[in-house]
Amino acid sequence: MMMRRSAIFDLDGTLTDSKPGILGCLTSALDAHRIPWTGPLDWFIGPPAGQSLRRLMPDSDEPRRAALLHDYRLCYDATGWEENSVYPGVHAVLQSLQASGWQLFVCTSKREDFARRILEKFALNPYFLAVYADTVGSLNHTKTALLRRLLEEQSLDPAASYMIGDRNFDIEAARANGVTSIAVTYGYGTPEELESVRPDYTCKTVEDLLPIFSAHAPASYQNARR
Repeated sequence: MMMRRSAIFDLDGTLTDSKPGILGCLTSALDAHRIPWTGPLDWFIGPPAGQSLRRLMPDSDEPRRAALLHDYRLCYDATGWEENSVYPGVHAVLQSLQASGWQLFVCTSKREDFARRILEKFALNPYFLAVYADTVGSLNHTKTALLRRLLEEQSLDPAASYMIGDRNFDIEAARANGVTSIAVTYGYGTPEELESVRPDYTCKTVEDLLPIFSAHAPASYQNARR
């Protein structure tokens, strides 16, 4: 019996444009704590916030980073998570994949309670069989470990699975787990970042995903169309 094919989506920068809420709360917290920064902060979006703060504040001690993270999360919990929107075309692509027999999952480094809240707000929940996100109790907060747990717990065949994301972490996690990688360039990863990790496929728009998935549609669905 052939394993069903599975599409595993990142959340921020792949399904939704969460930049306004994340960077709005981040810059507010940085200002409040008088932390200077230069240049764009899009790179902050993707990894766990604590990990990104270590890059943003390399000379600060852990208590200071923890205090800023606390204030950032208070802001995000209150208002930031709602300053978000679904990318045009996402609902149509997910509907098409679901109708074509694909199993759909979310794998995100965002905190689990925020991820579920966002998926529910934008009526994305019904498309997905399971959501894997970062939790306080996680032994390893990397995307590679999270994707590995998803594959194991859902009994997915890596060779029949696809990871879709906008950052190098998504592509590296896919490769480490033997999963086909699809980079989307409309999110927050720079072209240089994504090119450096050599994804199997690259899409400039949400709609560009469909031809890739159509070429790899589950055999049972392809036979039914003939």
